[in-house]
Amino acid sequence: MARTARANICGGIYHVMNRGNRKMRIFEDDRDRRTFVQILIEEIRTHGVELLGGSQMENHFHLVVATPHGNLSEFMGRLEGRFARYSNWRHKNVGHLFQGRFRDVIIEDDIHLLTALCYVFLNPVSARLVAKPEQYKWSTFAATVGLAALPDYLSIDWLASLFPGSLKDSQRRLHGLMTEARPVVAYLQQNETDVDPDAVRRVLRSYVGGKLQVATLPRKYRSLLRSSLDELVRAEMSAPLRANAIYEAHVVHGYKLAEIARELRLGQSAVSKIFRSTCRAGSSSPA
Repeated sequence: MARTARANICGGIYHVMNRGNRKMRIFEDDRDRRTFVQILIEEIRTHGVELLGGSQMENHFHLVVATPHGNLSEFMGRLEGRFARYSNWRHKNVGHLFQGRFRDVIIEDDIHLLTALCYVFLNPVSARLVAKPEQYKWSTFAATVGLAALPDYLSIDWLASLFPGSLKDSQRRLHGLMTEARPVVAYLQQNETDVDPDAVRRVLRSYVGGKLQVATLPRKYRSLLRSSLDELVRAEMSAPLRANAIYEAHVVHGYKLAEIARELRLGQSAVSKIFRSTCRAGSSSPA
Protein backbone atom coordinates (compact mmCIF):
# COMPACT_ATOMS: atom_id res chain seq x y z
CA MET A 1 0.00 0.00 0.00
CA ALA A 2 1.36 3.43 -0.96
CA ARG A 3 2.22 5.83 1.83
CA THR A 4 0.05 8.91 2.34
CA ALA A 5 1.91 12.04 1.27
CA ARG A 6 2.85 14.47 4.02
CA ALA A 7 1.17 17.87 4.12
CA ASN A 8 4.29 20.07 3.90
CA ILE A 9 2.68 23.46 4.44
CA CYS A 10 4.62 26.71 4.15
CA GLY A 11 4.09 28.43 7.48
CA GLY A 12 2.56 25.29 8.99
CA ILE A 13 2.91 24.42 12.67
CA TYR A 14 3.12 20.76 13.66
CA HIS A 15 3.38 18.53 16.69
CA VAL A 16 5.76 15.78 15.56
CA MET A 17 6.64 12.65 17.49
CA ASN A 18 8.27 9.27 17.10
CA ARG A 19 9.32 6.40 19.33
CA GLY A 20 11.81 3.57 19.34
CA ASN A 21 11.39 0.45 17.28
CA ARG A 22 9.52 -2.19 19.32
CA LYS A 23 9.11 0.59 21.93
CA MET A 24 12.77 0.28 22.86
CA ARG A 25 14.84 3.18 24.16
CA ILE A 26 16.17 5.73 21.71
CA PHE A 27 18.10 7.65 24.38
CA GLU A 28 20.41 5.48 26.46
CA ASP A 29 22.03 8.30 28.43
CA ASP A 30 22.68 12.03 28.53
CA ARG A 31 25.29 11.78 25.78
CA ASP A 32 22.59 10.51 23.43
CA ARG A 33 20.27 13.31 24.50
CA ARG A 34 22.92 15.98 23.99
CA THR A 35 23.73 14.59 20.55
CA PHE A 36 20.05 14.63 19.59
CA VAL A 37 19.81 18.29 20.66
CA GLN A 38 22.95 19.19 18.70
CA ILE A 39 21.64 17.51 15.55
CA LEU A 40 18.26 19.18 16.10
CA ILE A 41 19.92 22.62 16.33
CA GLU A 42 21.92 22.04 13.16
CA GLU A 43 18.90 20.86 11.17
CA ILE A 44 16.74 23.72 12.49
CA ARG A 45 19.28 26.17 11.13
CA THR A 46 19.82 24.29 7.87
CA HIS A 47 16.09 24.02 7.07
CA GLY A 48 14.93 27.34 8.55
CA VAL A 49 12.57 25.55 10.96
CA GLU A 50 11.42 27.15 14.22
CA LEU A 51 11.28 25.09 17.42
CA LEU A 52 8.39 26.14 19.68
CA GLY A 53 8.71 23.38 22.27
CA GLY A 54 9.93 19.86 22.83
CA SER A 55 10.74 17.05 25.23
CA GLN A 56 12.89 13.92 25.07
CA MET A 57 11.62 10.91 26.94
CA GLU A 58 13.31 7.49 27.06
CA ASN A 59 11.73 5.73 24.10
CA HIS A 60 10.17 8.67 22.27
CA PHE A 61 10.38 12.40 21.63
CA HIS A 62 7.99 15.28 20.96
CA LEU A 63 8.63 18.50 19.06
CA VAL A 64 6.36 21.42 18.16
CA VAL A 65 7.79 23.14 15.11
CA ALA A 66 6.91 25.81 12.56
CA THR A 67 7.96 25.33 8.93
CA PRO A 68 8.12 28.67 7.05
CA HIS A 69 9.49 26.87 3.99
CA GLY A 70 7.09 23.90 3.94
CA ASN A 71 9.86 21.35 4.42
CA LEU A 72 8.76 19.25 7.40
CA SER A 73 9.54 15.92 5.72
CA GLU A 74 13.05 16.97 4.72
CA PHE A 75 13.76 18.36 8.19
CA MET A 76 12.51 15.29 10.03
CA GLY A 77 14.18 12.91 7.59
CA ARG A 78 17.55 14.51 8.23
CA LEU A 79 17.03 14.75 12.00
CA GLU A 80 15.97 11.15 12.47
CA GLY A 81 18.37 9.75 9.88
CA ARG A 82 21.43 11.43 11.38
CA PHE A 83 20.52 10.50 14.94
CA ALA A 84 19.77 6.89 13.98
CA ARG A 85 23.15 6.54 12.28
CA TYR A 86 24.88 8.03 15.32
CA SER A 87 22.97 5.76 17.71
CA ASN A 88 23.70 2.60 15.73
CA TRP A 89 27.38 3.55 15.46
CA ARG A 90 27.76 4.35 19.14
CA HIS A 91 25.81 1.38 20.51
CA LYS A 92 26.91 -1.06 17.79
CA ASN A 93 23.36 -1.79 16.64
CA VAL A 94 21.93 -2.45 13.19
CA GLY A 95 18.48 -1.91 11.72
CA HIS A 96 15.82 0.66 12.48
CA LEU A 97 16.06 2.86 15.55
CA PHE A 98 12.55 4.29 15.11
CA GLN A 99 9.37 2.24 14.78
CA GLY A 100 8.42 3.87 11.51
CA ARG A 101 7.68 7.24 9.99
CA PHE A 102 7.23 10.09 12.43
CA ARG A 103 3.67 11.12 13.25
CA ASP A 104 2.63 14.72 12.69
CA VAL A 105 -0.37 16.69 13.90
CA ILE A 106 -1.17 19.88 12.02
CA ILE A 107 -1.85 22.74 14.45
CA GLU A 108 -4.88 24.68 13.27
CA ASP A 109 -5.26 27.56 15.75
CA ASP A 110 -4.07 28.92 19.10
CA ILE A 111 -6.09 26.45 21.17
CA HIS A 112 -4.66 23.56 19.15
CA LEU A 113 -1.19 24.95 19.78
CA LEU A 114 -1.77 25.27 23.51
CA THR A 115 -3.15 21.71 23.66
CA ALA A 116 -0.07 20.34 21.88
CA LEU A 117 2.37 22.30 24.05
CA CYS A 118 0.60 21.32 27.27
CA TYR A 119 0.86 17.68 26.26
CA VAL A 120 4.56 18.00 25.41
CA PHE A 121 5.42 19.87 28.62
CA LEU A 122 3.37 17.55 30.85
CA ASN A 123 4.69 14.35 29.29
CA PRO A 124 7.50 13.90 31.87
CA VAL A 125 5.01 14.55 34.69
CA SER A 126 2.54 12.03 33.28
CA ALA A 127 5.39 9.50 33.10
CA ARG A 128 6.18 10.24 36.78
CA LEU A 129 9.73 11.24 36.00
CA VAL A 130 9.27 14.57 37.81
CA ALA A 131 6.62 16.26 39.94
CA LYS A 132 6.64 19.55 37.99
CA PRO A 133 7.37 20.17 34.29
CA GLU A 134 10.13 22.70 35.03
CA GLN A 135 12.09 19.99 36.86
CA TYR A 136 12.65 17.95 33.72
CA LYS A 137 16.05 18.70 32.21
CA TRP A 138 15.28 17.43 28.70
CA SER A 139 12.30 19.68 28.00
CA THR A 140 12.10 23.27 26.79
CA PHE A 141 9.52 24.21 29.44
CA ALA A 142 11.90 25.72 32.03
CA ALA A 143 13.47 27.96 29.39
CA THR A 144 10.06 28.88 28.00
CA VAL A 145 8.79 30.18 31.36
CA GLY A 146 12.04 31.95 32.28
CA LEU A 147 13.37 29.45 34.82
CA ALA A 148 16.39 28.56 32.67
CA ALA A 149 18.44 30.37 30.05
CA LEU A 150 16.64 30.76 26.73
CA PRO A 151 18.66 29.05 23.96
CA ASP A 152 18.87 30.88 20.65
CA TYR A 153 17.28 27.97 18.76
CA LEU A 154 14.03 28.09 20.77
CA SER A 155 11.24 30.44 19.67
CA ILE A 156 8.78 31.64 22.31
CA ASP A 157 7.07 34.31 20.20
CA TRP A 158 3.86 32.29 20.53
CA LEU A 159 3.63 33.33 24.20
CA ALA A 160 2.60 36.84 23.20
CA SER A 161 -0.31 35.48 21.17
CA LEU A 162 -1.62 33.13 23.86
CA PHE A 163 -0.77 35.34 26.85
CA PRO A 164 -0.73 39.02 25.80
CA GLY A 165 1.41 41.29 27.97
CA SER A 166 5.05 41.65 28.87
CA LEU A 167 7.30 38.63 28.39
CA LYS A 168 7.66 38.10 32.14
CA ASP A 169 3.92 38.29 32.63
CA SER A 170 3.31 35.83 29.77
CA GLN A 171 5.83 33.41 31.24
CA ARG A 172 4.29 33.72 34.70
CA ARG A 173 0.81 33.03 33.35
CA LEU A 174 1.92 29.95 31.42
CA HIS A 175 3.80 28.65 34.45
CA GLY A 176 0.69 29.11 36.60
CA LEU A 177 -1.54 27.48 33.99
CA MET A 178 0.56 24.32 34.03
CA THR A 179 -0.32 23.78 37.69
CA GLU A 180 -3.98 23.34 36.75
CA ALA A 181 -5.44 19.84 36.51
CA ARG A 182 -6.90 20.65 33.08
CA PRO A 183 -4.77 23.52 31.74
CA VAL A 184 -6.49 23.99 28.38
CA VAL A 185 -9.93 24.08 29.97
CA ALA A 186 -8.59 26.50 32.60
CA TYR A 187 -7.19 28.72 29.84
CA LEU A 188 -10.56 28.85 28.07
CA GLN A 189 -12.31 29.66 31.33
CA GLN A 190 -9.83 32.44 32.10
CA ASN A 191 -10.39 33.95 28.64
CA GLU A 192 -14.10 33.28 28.32
CA THR A 193 -14.88 36.80 27.13
CA ASP A 194 -12.59 36.26 24.13
CA VAL A 195 -13.68 32.72 23.26
CA ASP A 196 -16.76 31.68 21.36
CA PRO A 197 -18.46 29.10 23.65
CA ASP A 198 -19.03 26.85 20.63
CA ALA A 199 -15.32 26.95 19.82
CA VAL A 200 -14.51 24.38 22.49
CA ARG A 201 -16.63 21.72 20.81
CA ARG A 202 -15.38 22.66 17.35
CA VAL A 203 -11.77 22.45 18.48
CA LEU A 204 -12.36 19.11 20.16
CA ARG A 205 -14.02 17.60 17.12
CA SER A 206 -11.47 18.82 14.58
CA TYR A 207 -8.37 18.27 16.70
CA VAL A 208 -9.02 14.95 18.39
CA GLY A 209 -11.61 13.59 16.02
CA GLY A 210 -11.43 11.93 12.64
CA LYS A 211 -8.83 14.24 11.12
CA LEU A 212 -6.10 12.91 13.38
CA GLN A 213 -6.96 9.19 13.56
CA VAL A 214 -7.78 9.57 17.22
CA ALA A 215 -7.08 5.95 18.13
CA THR A 216 -3.34 6.50 17.52
CA LEU A 217 -3.04 9.52 19.78
CA PRO A 218 -1.94 9.34 23.40
CA ARG A 219 -4.91 9.23 25.78
CA LYS A 220 -3.51 12.11 27.83
CA TYR A 221 -3.47 14.29 24.70
CA ARG A 222 -7.21 13.81 24.27
CA SER A 223 -7.91 14.48 27.95
CA LEU A 224 -6.44 17.99 27.90
CA LEU A 225 -9.53 19.38 26.18
CA ARG A 226 -12.63 17.33 26.89
CA SER A 227 -16.00 17.52 28.56
CA SER A 228 -16.47 15.94 31.97
CA LEU A 229 -17.78 12.38 31.96
CA ASP A 230 -21.06 13.27 33.64
CA GLU A 231 -21.76 15.70 30.79
CA LEU A 232 -21.19 13.00 28.19
CA VAL A 233 -23.00 9.96 29.58
CA ARG A 234 -26.07 9.79 31.81
CA ALA A 235 -27.95 6.80 33.14
CA GLU A 236 -31.33 8.19 32.11
CA MET A 237 -30.43 8.33 28.40
CA SER A 238 -32.35 6.13 25.99
CA ALA A 239 -30.45 3.06 24.83
CA PRO A 240 -29.47 4.43 21.36
CA LEU A 241 -28.32 7.77 22.79
CA ARG A 242 -26.42 6.04 25.57
CA ALA A 243 -24.64 3.77 23.07
CA ASN A 244 -23.51 6.77 20.99
CA ALA A 245 -22.50 8.62 24.16
CA ILE A 246 -20.37 5.68 25.30
CA TYR A 247 -18.67 5.53 21.90
CA GLU A 248 -17.96 9.28 21.88
CA ALA A 249 -16.73 9.33 25.48
CA HIS A 250 -14.31 6.49 24.80
CA VAL A 251 -13.07 7.25 21.26
CA VAL A 252 -13.24 11.03 21.00
CA HIS A 253 -12.69 12.06 24.62
CA GLY A 254 -10.40 9.24 25.69
CA TYR A 255 -12.26 7.98 28.77
CA LYS A 256 -11.62 4.37 29.73
CA LEU A 257 -14.55 1.96 29.49
CA ALA A 258 -14.10 1.20 33.19
CA GLU A 259 -14.56 4.92 33.98
CA ILE A 260 -17.70 5.07 31.84
CA ALA A 261 -19.06 1.95 33.52
CA ARG A 262 -18.61 3.51 36.96
CA GLU A 263 -20.34 6.71 35.85
CA LEU A 264 -23.31 4.73 34.49
CA ARG A 265 -23.28 2.28 37.41
CA LEU A 266 -23.07 -0.61 35.00
CA GLY A 267 -20.69 -3.54 34.79
CA GLN A 268 -17.64 -3.01 32.61
CA SER A 269 -18.53 -6.05 30.51
CA ALA A 270 -21.94 -4.54 29.74
CA VAL A 271 -20.39 -1.24 28.66
CA SER A 272 -17.79 -3.09 26.56
CA LYS A 273 -20.57 -5.01 24.83
CA ILE A 274 -22.45 -1.79 24.05
CA PHE A 275 -19.28 -0.21 22.71
CA ARG A 276 -18.45 -3.17 20.47
CA SER A 277 -21.99 -3.24 19.13
CA THR A 278 -21.77 0.45 18.27
CA CYS A 279 -18.46 -0.10 16.47
CA ARG A 280 -19.91 -2.98 14.44
CA ALA A 281 -22.86 -0.84 13.48
CA GLY A 282 -20.46 1.70 12.03
CA SER A 283 -21.37 4.49 14.43
CA SER A 284 -19.22 7.56 14.69
CA SER A 285 -19.29 10.62 16.87
CA PRO A 286 -21.88 13.16 15.71
CA ALA A 287 -20.70 16.04 13.58
